[in-house]
Amino acid sequence: MRPRFLTSALLAALATAGLMVAAPQALAAPQVPHSPASASTYNLTTVIDQWTHWSPDANTSSHAGTLYRGTSYFYCWTYGATYSNNGHTDNVWLRTDDDTGNRGVYVSDVNLDLWGWQHDQQVLPQC
Repeated sequence: MRPRFLTSALLAALATAGLMVAAPQALAAPQVPHSPASASTYNLTTVIDQWTHWSPDANTSSHAGTLYRGTSYFYCWTYGATYSNNGHTDNVWLRTDDDTGNRGVYVSDVNLDLWGWQHDQQVLPQC
């Protein structure tokens, strides 16, 4: 899992080296994806870091990047390969943009928190 905040020791080292160009408060802010202004999205919470995929399946060949746990925006849902994790099994996949710069990628809905897993098809349109 990637660190979400810079430690005070790292901030001090950056300041000493003259590499800090922003206020420490700005550097310590959590990295939360912002919803794109032009798209209709809904925020849901994932409970684990997970791979994203170019197609709605868990194949290694379709691996795109990573979506880190936390609140993220999602565009829509679609049916895909059946996948089991986090105590759930489902064939519903959600389209999102991941935390490694990929757009329009998929994650399984089984890694959402309980509320999201039970309601994702109600709050998101079908792709």
